[in-house]
Amino acid sequence: MNNAAKIFTIAKKEYTDALKNKVFLVFLFFLLFLIGTSIAVASFDFQSKVAVYQNALSKLQQSGQVVENLSEPQFYPLQLLRGAIEYLEIIGAILAIVLGYLSIAKEKGNNTLQLILTRPISRLSIFLGKLLGNALLLISVSGIVFVGISLVIEVIGKAALTGGQFYRIFLTFLFTAVYLLIFFSISALLSTLLKSLPSALIVSFVIWILFVLIIPQIGDTLDPDNQVPGGLFNSLHMEKANQLLILEKFSHYEKTRDSLEQTSLTKHYERLAFALLGIKDTYNGKSLDFIFHDRATDSWWISLASILFGSASALAFVKKQLLWKEG
Repeated sequence: MNNAAKIFTIAKKEYTDALKNKVFLVFLFFLLFLIGTSIAVASFDFQSKVAVYQNALSKLQQSGQVVENLSEPQFYPLQLLRGAIEYLEIIGAILAIVLGYLSIAKEKGNNTLQLILTRPISRLSIFLGKLLGNALLLISVSGIVFVGISLVIEVIGKAALTGGQFYRIFLTFLFTAVYLLIFFSISALLSTLLKSLPSALIVSFVIWILFVLIIPQIGDTLDPDNQVPGGLFNSLHMEKANQLLILEKFSHYEKTRDSLEQTSLTKHYERLAFALLGIKDTYNGKSLDFIFHDRATDSWWISLASILFGSASALAFVKKQLLWKEG
């Protein structure tokens, strides 16, 4: 058996083992339930708004009133995915942490690594198999989520998605898988480095709480424009030029707040996903070139973090032999 075949064999085992793990399945079904519910509710609301507009338009036409100059409200079906993105960035990250922990813990707890190493296979190949198997699993989860929500939007929301919108959903799905893989790598890294498996899991969740919940929440709370539904500036009907003048007065405050948010990978993922899906109104009608140029920092942070933590977890798995023996 060549090296690639060995890696795929380990990947297949990782994939099937995760699907048999009750802890993983509980978090997975919980995630799918929350996302499914949020999309269904949002789709019904979307359908209701469209129906209200069409009903009002029909009554105006029946009364003989002129409707040629009546502006049609803008409905953006991809904005229905807001709840799904928020659940993925929170619950999805937990799912990835659990996978990273279980992938290493079963080797440490059962001392199976030493047995595997008696065969002609390297530590690096073992890790690559684990990484591939779990990466495929996270891709599968993300794929199921985004295919499912696309169907819900079309069936329940009765919104016919265009090819361009499907492509934006596909790009968001790719970045979601990469985002989740970062948390898998962090958890696998800590589970490899720390002698105590419970300590590794605790530290992983402390990181999750800090960078997924606390820092993004602080950033949103300190943003004055988030204190009023729809945005403070929009509620005041303030022109863009006046908005910029006000923001200049608080430039140091805004830089500090933004710098704090920049430390959170979750916030980078959210900003990029919200831009791609047009959840943030600023990006509706904008080209993908514009979005990726404007949100280049977010896409680079996510990509570089996945490479950094993936490489670090691989290096730790290959080099930390003593901790494995003592674990």
